Amino acid sequence: MAECRATDYETYREIMGELIKPILAEGLDVETLKSLYESKAVYLENLRIKCFKELNSGKRTSHFTWDDYHLVVRAIKENCNHVRHLILVAVNEKLECRKAC
Repeated sequence: MAECRATDYETYREIMGELIKPILAEGLDVETLKSLYESKAVYLENLRIKCFKELNSGKRTSHFTWDDYHLVVRAIKENCNHVRHLILVAVNEKLECRKAC
């Protein structure tokens, strides 16, 4: 079990710099991009819960820190902002398409 926690933390450390960044959308349609953001949202929420549980377990063996937790929460907020922007772009494209027709 401790090995699994260490692996989760190692994976988190490898990608932590990417968590806040938007997903590169070049060549992707809106539906695929939406699915990627939904998957990222699920991953971030699961990571937030795991981090929170480890930090509050009372055990001193947690790899996660409160800084990690705050980064994950910030990444969740940024992911929501990216999704909001994606929705606005999709709506704008639909409106432009209707205007052209």
